[in-house]
Amino acid sequence: MRFSPDDVVCRVACNLERVHTAEAAMRAWLPLVSELQPVAAAFEAAPPDGLRRGFLADLLVVLPLPKDGTTGAGNTRSRLLTAVGALAARLGLDPADCAIDEDGTGGALNAKGGTDGSPYGAHLILALTALSSRSCREVTSSAL
Repeated sequence: MRFSPDDVVCRVACNLERVHTAEAAMRAWLPLVSELQPVAAAFEAAPPDGLRRGFLADLLVVLPLPKDGTTGAGNTRSRLLTAVGALAARLGLDPADCAIDEDGTGGALNAKGGTDGSPYGAHLILALTALSSRSCREVTSSAL
């Protein structure tokens, strides 16, 4: 997949622990999937010997990186925080828990209190900008 320099690529991990059928899990996630329109999605029952119970969803969502005027100063870090914060709020997570690296090229939000605040069972958001993927390519190229 190719992404624009103006994209924020997010992996959203969800876990519905109290749902007992795949049909119920899909019904619960359908509004979220319809709204976010992920470019990739995976759904599965949690492994019986794993740490999670119920059903799991993994969504790859592409968001626009807000323009400079949206966040005042307009640095990459604040723009990424704005995009991820809006997604976190939509998922019922606390945007204040989001940790963004100093360069503003990536970040994560790992829900500390489990998935109780999210109607979709969201517990993890990993976010990257095109700048971070460019940095990864440069590091990989220089290591070879």
